[in-house]
Amino acid sequence: MKIYDRLYKELQFPQLIVDLLFCPGLLRLRDVRMANNQFVAFPAFASTTRYEHSLGVCFLAGICASHLNLSESQKMELMLACLYHDVGTPPFAHAMEEVLQREFGFDHEANLRQLLIGNTGEFDYESAQIYDGKMLRLNSVCQRAKKKGIAIDLDRIARIATGDPSEPLSLLVCGEGMDLDNIDNIIRASTAMGIIDINYSTTAEKLAHSLARSFVLKDNKVYYDSNKFFEISEWQRIRDVQYTAIFDSIDDFSYQTMIKHAIGLLIDFREDGCMMSKTAWRMTDSTFTCAYLLKHSKSRAIMQRVQRCEPFNCLGVLYVSGENVSRYINEHLPEIEAMVSEYLISHLNYSKDKQERTLKALITKNVVVANFYPDKRKRSLSKFFLNYQGSSDGFYDTDQKSGALLGLFTPLKTSGYRTENVDGQKKRLSNSFSKADLESIIRILSDNCLSGFSIEEYGSGLHGQSNQAKTEFDQLGFFGLQ
Repeated sequence: MKIYDRLYKELQFPQLIVDLLFCPGLLRLRDVRMANNQFVAFPAFASTTRYEHSLGVCFLAGICASHLNLSESQKMELMLACLYHDVGTPPFAHAMEEVLQREFGFDHEANLRQLLIGNTGEFDYESAQIYDGKMLRLNSVCQRAKKKGIAIDLDRIARIATGDPSEPLSLLVCGEGMDLDNIDNIIRASTAMGIIDINYSTTAEKLAHSLARSFVLKDNKVYYDSNKFFEISEWQRIRDVQYTAIFDSIDDFSYQTMIKHAIGLLIDFREDGCMMSKTAWRMTDSTFTCAYLLKHSKSRAIMQRVQRCEPFNCLGVLYVSGENVSRYINEHLPEIEAMVSEYLISHLNYSKDKQERTLKALITKNVVVANFYPDKRKRSLSKFFLNYQGSSDGFYDTDQKSGALLGLFTPLKTSGYRTENVDGQKKRLSNSFSKADLESIIRILSDNCLSGFSIEEYGSGLHGQSNQAKTEFDQLGFFGLQ
């Protein structure tokens, strides 16, 4: 059987990999999207699955292993780790994972490790029947390979796939900078989104092949080859363009926020027949939507609105910078929502009856829901290069503070008019949310739960700008080759 990929054309795999391509754990990923969103702005990306991505990363791993002259066993272990690296990903990815973590202490990497080594962890009841009542085939296939003289270490595969620092090859899958996973992720997503504009070569395939050969293994450590500087800088540029395109799609930010909020309602308001368990992570996007999100009385209205492409109104997108900002925002989202809700209700002067009807129909507690995107753009990769002789004093150095986009959304109408009695006469007054109101919200957040962080409207400053303005500094932290 031949398998073809949109980037790499015909995929050639060793027989051991071919025997696992239809493993239940991988088949589940055919209905788990790379994006945890429906991405109306990028319809082809919305249908890109983690299954095709997993095959792509495995394919690149084969190229990389041959380039590094790994032994046959090491090559198979790296390819299998790449093939299975997303098997523990729940429906809607990070949106659901954050809810499972909050409620059950779910850890994606720890769960994946248990799956790969064949243990039944607390999130894998029923003997780890991961998909359609079936278990992973990995252990049995590896045992057959062992009888043929190919020694495969399941524990090592798990360490590589989960980024265990004790395993040098793990940096090829879960690296801090560029790795095989995000080589395929960035190029695959960008081509599907229709935004890729490759300067280095005429094809995305050629760039991906070259990047898979850009690693150096020395003294049990993985580095980048300095001779691949231009290819890696091209990958970095494409990644920045991709993230900026996603950040600029405000409606899709709203949809992701609504989906994440709907998942949270399953935990906050439990209903008989719709109790999300620890093992719900094994479902797919569509089965989870039908079994929970469209069945639960409170999440249903939100998900139906998502399906009809009716996003919540955006009050504004803020750029917040500071140490560990994404983690901090995630932990304080309820406070942020409450503060902005209080301001919005006061400003728009909605009647109590209208507020209650809106809350009952759509979000239950606050009239504002908040969400965030970690800003992964313009990250320096200079420290990962081997024997690089160029300058490392670029503007985007490795010590720069992290940033995140904070989106504020509401189902309420944010523009219009209200009628009030003024001096005994009825007058029609404007009842609209404006830029001045957003500035007031920034001051409120700065004085309260986000004190200690820098806050600005997204697009108004250097790290928050959305127009890809060029600077004299390249994004790898170098001025150029010497």
